[in-house]
Amino acid sequence: MSGEYQLPQDLLIQILLWLPPKSLLRFRCISKSWCSLISSPSFIDMHTRNLPHVTNTRKLIRHCTTTSPHEEVYSVFFDNQSSFDRDDDVKIDFPLTSTTEYKIVGSCNGLICLSDSDVLDDLCTTVLWNPAIRRKLTLPPPGILVRNTGSLHVLGFGFDCKAKDYKIVRLSYKNPYLWPPSVEVFSVNTGAWRGISTPAPMCRIFGDLWRQCFVNGAAHWAAYTQICGQNRSFILSFDMCDEVFCEIKLPECLAGKSPGQVGVVVIQDSLSVVEYDKSHTILMLSVWVMKDYGVVESWTKQYKIDTEVGLQRMLGVRRNGEVLLTTRDGELVDYDVQTRESMDLITGGINCTFFVDTYKESFALLFEGEKTQI
Repeated sequence: MSGEYQLPQDLLIQILLWLPPKSLLRFRCISKSWCSLISSPSFIDMHTRNLPHVTNTRKLIRHCTTTSPHEEVYSVFFDNQSSFDRDDDVKIDFPLTSTTEYKIVGSCNGLICLSDSDVLDDLCTTVLWNPAIRRKLTLPPPGILVRNTGSLHVLGFGFDCKAKDYKIVRLSYKNPYLWPPSVEVFSVNTGAWRGISTPAPMCRIFGDLWRQCFVNGAAHWAAYTQICGQNRSFILSFDMCDEVFCEIKLPECLAGKSPGQVGVVVIQDSLSVVEYDKSHTILMLSVWVMKDYGVVESWTKQYKIDTEVGLQRMLGVRRNGEVLLTTRDGELVDYDVQTRESMDLITGGINCTFFVDTYKESFALLFEGEKTQI
């Protein structure tokens, strides 16, 4: 790096770590030394490790329109204390095509994992997509195929901070679900699926309504097992680093809930559970937060919501504590727990396709996969 006012490299790196990838990729054109620095695995690793320290006020929202054919729409909103406004400077064009809507498995460090199949389909297409740098990676077919009627497949997605690797875990259940699922893991670093030696516990994840959340280095699902003919709900986790499963107990008042009444979500970086109570004329929900990860006694009831807006599902919580909900009419609403007032954010969507997560741009897939056409 030449010039009369050259910065020390350590200081330059500290400045660059706080810049978004799109800007940094342009800066590679400044000189060969800048290109070498920004493209180096060590800098990319430092940039990834710095992501949790970046103050983030943006959320990525995805939904499918009710128009024919359905359009997948991705928007970014500023999540400020006083407002929740669309970031018109960020335009995200969805680059994939499918005969059905893609299901979002999860997102991590700006990388989104999507699957285009029904959970009963053995030959699904799974794609990792980084909208910030417009790159995607289509996964090869899984190695374990369960070809029988009623088989069930569940996916989890997250980041292995030890191996610096993004991973997808796949659980394959064989009907009639009398045995634990077969398990395999896809690694972006190796580009291949492989089986793991650690068995999964004998349990089930609720049908086509399964959703995962990634927090504390592990993927989590709401699961259940049968004890003396009674369903017993709990949280199943899979550690992306050690590749082991763990069962996390729910508050006792939730453990006996039927499958489908409990869902997992991340609230302010904490593992949380949403209880959906349909015993009333209107749907009510309660939210429990695990204040100390892994400590069952730290479960704390945070919210109880009963609203007339016809709510369908809770997606997350804003920085100011307001709750993001979907309605039966295909709307995304911002609900104030204190005043019980709601505000429409998006209308004309299909309620089961809404997805909300924090939006952080990263270099994920810079050297893997391919450039998207859009």
